[in-house]
Amino acid sequence: MGQTLVEKIVSRQAGRPVHAGDTVERLPITKLFFNDVIGPPAIKGLANLFGETFKRHGKPVQVFDRRRIFFIPDHSVPALSVEVAEGVDLMEAFGREQGVKVYREGDGIEHVVLIEGGHIVPWDIVLGTDSHTCTNGAMGALAFGVGTTEGVYALATGYLYDFVVPETIRFELTGTFGKGVYSKDLILHVIGKMGAGGCSRRVAEFVGDGVRRMSMDARTTICNMAVEMSGRTGIMPYDETLAAYLKGRAAWPVEPIESDPDARYADRLTVDLASLEPMISFPHKPANATPVSRVQEMIARSQAQPTSDFPAVVSDRITDAFLGACTNARYEDLVEAAKVMRDHKVHPDVSFVVIPASRKVYERAMDEGILQVFIKAGANVESSNCGPCFGSHMGVLSRNAQMISSSNRNYQGRMGSREARIFLASPATVTASAIEGRLADPRKYL
Repeated sequence: MGQTLVEKIVSRQAGRPVHAGDTVERLPITKLFFNDVIGPPAIKGLANLFGETFKRHGKPVQVFDRRRIFFIPDHSVPALSVEVAEGVDLMEAFGREQGVKVYREGDGIEHVVLIEGGHIVPWDIVLGTDSHTCTNGAMGALAFGVGTTEGVYALATGYLYDFVVPETIRFELTGTFGKGVYSKDLILHVIGKMGAGGCSRRVAEFVGDGVRRMSMDARTTICNMAVEMSGRTGIMPYDETLAAYLKGRAAWPVEPIESDPDARYADRLTVDLASLEPMISFPHKPANATPVSRVQEMIARSQAQPTSDFPAVVSDRITDAFLGACTNARYEDLVEAAKVMRDHKVHPDVSFVVIPASRKVYERAMDEGILQVFIKAGANVESSNCGPCFGSHMGVLSRNAQMISSSNRNYQGRMGSREARIFLASPATVTASAIEGRLADPRKYL
């Protein structure tokens, strides 16, 4: 019987053929990374859990392979508190002691910089202490988030224990996007159709001509949000676009991977990209997705049938807009948003925050005059971090706020007050809405 992408990757690392439902007691991992939220407690946990074991063997506490481990301070930097600052200090000291790579504050978001740096390649098994580690599946890797305890054990041993091979749902993408429609609109559409639990504990494998025509920036957006339909992760096969991206960039050997024609899937679905229009997800979950042409219908429905996950929305007016996060703040995202913003101004009642996903993206956008478009329009452009996305800093929402964001989650209280309303959309739709001060269709600006 043929194998899916995930079954192939796990089989290679486990040293035996496996299929969905099989358990691998000790699964070797190839890449592991931590951010400034989980990194400091993981470092302390390594000493607490394994210190005595290393001591009995006459060795200092050490990681399993310094080449495969990364620490990225991205969530609350520049440090918003003494606690965060001291946590970053601890990560930097640990990096010097163990010889592992520690990124500088402002270098970028974890799910962006590792891909940029060529550290993630096909056939990798990637663990990160963040749920959006699934972003790395766009590289033909099996990548997913783990908690602190699993992260600590992986840091010491290089293994994930008792891993059950997940089933896979195959999404075949056909056709081509229309004007003003992007991969963010696709994934919001898919999540809306599948529901918040529609891919529960399964892998979302995206294939087809639609994928082959997408850039790497577009692909990462799709895999990033697989977890928002409860997917274990998202993944895509190796192709010419990925090969070109990794050429001269990959820090590890690159080998093609694709699923077998006779692989067994839990389900097979097809999406015609040409049938899509710009999408907006209503509060309080990404699955509340609607085409922009039906926004008023959705508002009326929220008022007539409100629930805890779908609260009443009073109007389409917005007070805040955010272009950033690991989902949609790469170079191409900024380019498309700047096309919308050029020769326009941010609405006087809107606070628009723009945060490039990495220092490299920031520098390129600055050199090409893209950031100036936003600055002259009245937006606030900040250094790379995750702050607004999870309500940490650089744009926390008040109780009266209605924000449209290019990020991946709009849960109640996610970005500030629990009374705030958060909408999700593509960078182009976010920017059009920032111009008009209401939920807007970007196509009129393109």
